[in-house]
Amino acid sequence: MRNSLNSLYGRGLSLVLFVCTSLIVVSHGGAAVTIEQAVKTVEGLSAAERLARIEDAARKEGRVRWSSSIPVTRAETIFQGFRKKYPGIQVEFDRLSGRVLADRVIREYRSGKHDVDVLGSSAVTVLALKDAGVIGSYSSPEAAGVKSGAADPKGFWTAHYSNVLANICNKNRVKAAPQDWKEFAQSKWKGDFSVDVERFQWFLALSRIYGDDAARKLFQGYVQNGAQIRRGGTLQSQLVAAGEYSCALAVYLDNVYVLLKAGAPIVYSVPEPVLLSPDILMVGKFPPHPYASVLLYDYLLSYEGLSHLTRNHALFPPRGDAPVVDEVGVLQPKTLHFIDVEDQSRSYKESLKSYQSILRR
Repeated sequence: MRNSLNSLYGRGLSLVLFVCTSLIVVSHGGAAVTIEQAVKTVEGLSAAERLARIEDAARKEGRVRWSSSIPVTRAETIFQGFRKKYPGIQVEFDRLSGRVLADRVIREYRSGKHDVDVLGSSAVTVLALKDAGVIGSYSSPEAAGVKSGAADPKGFWTAHYSNVLANICNKNRVKAAPQDWKEFAQSKWKGDFSVDVERFQWFLALSRIYGDDAARKLFQGYVQNGAQIRRGGTLQSQLVAAGEYSCALAVYLDNVYVLLKAGAPIVYSVPEPVLLSPDILMVGKFPPHPYASVLLYDYLLSYEGLSHLTRNHALFPPRGDAPVVDEVGVLQPKTLHFIDVEDQSRSYKESLKSYQSILRR
């Protein structure tokens, strides 16, 4: 009897909190309610009750804003799925590169403008956003299924997907792409490969795997071996496919996948441990549409939401049950190295400076 009364009391309290919070959202445009307060109103409910409450409140809010660095073509397939599942909730999409997006929302937040529902960005932005108070803590039920290291224990971020770092080579010039990063320091590759001047997370990952000194010597070896220093993995992949030079290092596997589907004359390799560079999801501290924010965030991390991305792109999902293309599927049993999110964010300026100083000597 006591347990039943406690359960009824808990549900009743959640309902009171839910109604009060919903009224505050309506009367104050959402800015007066933190994401933590909104989530608290549905604590203790069954999964079905929780979803029903959130969906009902989200429909009353009517819209949700997703600010992200994800390409528009990828985002649109997700929108279509979300709109079909939750008709009547409009998704507003704002695309900016990760650091530009972070700088903008921090400026707006400091001026008193709370316009952030869900954010998607590169890992380097998370600590600046967290320290500025822009993002809140929300541990989605969907995050329970993600791999170790792919979600913040305190709920400030969850990996949405990871890019896989790969080597791409022109098969008219090279029979097989090297399986070891160290091979490109050998003289037979002299002047016939490129390195991206902004791919600092690759340098950071190898520093953690090989040690700082060994990683530094490896990249110095690339420079001494005539590495062409370029900017942009997509451009480098296209230049390799066109036969401008033999190989490009640490490009995103999805760039390779696009070229393979187009019939480009390329081969590729993914050295072990497989390096995974995550893009992350966050929720605003004071989201203008808190319940729609929760609904979208959960959807993005769900099997259905991830499927729109991972079944059509060579992206590594944070959860093991999401469908993937063959080029990703063959990597899943291999040794993986998830490039630590907060390590990237904390080390960004120093690592980028060290990396670029080596390449420009």
